[in-house]
Amino acid sequence: MLTVGLVGVGDMGAQMLPRLLDAGFEVTAFDTDPDRLRSAAQVGARPADSAARAAAASDVVLSVVMSQDIPAAHYGEHGVLAGLGPASVLVVCSTTTPGIVADLQAQAGPHALLVDAPIVGGVRYAREGTVTFLAGGSTDAVDRADPVLSVLGKVERVGPYGSGVAYKLITNAFVMAAEVGLREALDLTDILGGDYGTALRLFGLGPMAAVTARALDPSNPRPLRASAEDFDTLLSVVEDPDLLPICAAGRDRLWAAVDAETGFEPEFIDLTRRTTARPPYRAT
Repeated sequence: MLTVGLVGVGDMGAQMLPRLLDAGFEVTAFDTDPDRLRSAAQVGARPADSAARAAAASDVVLSVVMSQDIPAAHYGEHGVLAGLGPASVLVVCSTTTPGIVADLQAQAGPHALLVDAPIVGGVRYAREGTVTFLAGGSTDAVDRADPVLSVLGKVERVGPYGSGVAYKLITNAFVMAAEVGLREALDLTDILGGDYGTALRLFGLGPMAAVTARALDPSNPRPLRASAEDFDTLLSVVEDPDLLPICAAGRDRLWAAVDAETGFEPEFIDLTRRTTARPPYRAT
């Protein structure tokens, strides 16, 4: 049986861990948050005191950290790459940029087995084992990772290393524009004196039903800030944000929703509430 390293036991990693253990994998986990690491140990993971040690104990290493945390998690004497064995495969599940995954490959060396496999789907889908991994990498590397990833969801092979991240950003441009469109439609509901309940019911009858259902799903929580940060990541890959004007405007609207009230951290579901409305209509 393959051994698995899990670097990052946050919202997504914590949902993946029980599925890996139930499938019979021996999992070594690492997280910078001691409470998260303790929780991982309580459900059956072997705790490691560094990402390097988690990698050294594993045939397949799943890195499930935020994009901005990738350098700290992977580089240096305590990072994943320091412990990654020559026959082990590193799977980067973050939504990040082509530049960051290219730098990972350069730091790891030309013979390292790396897969970039950002995740489509949220916490609920990780819990249910129905996420989709957009896997980019050599046939050998993806083949080695597949028995682990397939326990967690569906593996879509999208091309050579780096393709996973590229296609995740491409799909995000479409999906996130639709999500911000939901908020803007409710802004128009405010302006025209409409009712949110009626508007949301009507959204659910048309082509935006899936987006509306996702936004209203309390079993699939996500901080709205994380979605705004994903917009920042997306726009960072183009020289001029004006090349993607819908995404640029959507990013601004989403950050306005995140910063709607000092001390209030909205969840994604708040897009459907007046807690993220424009100031004249906002309810606390």
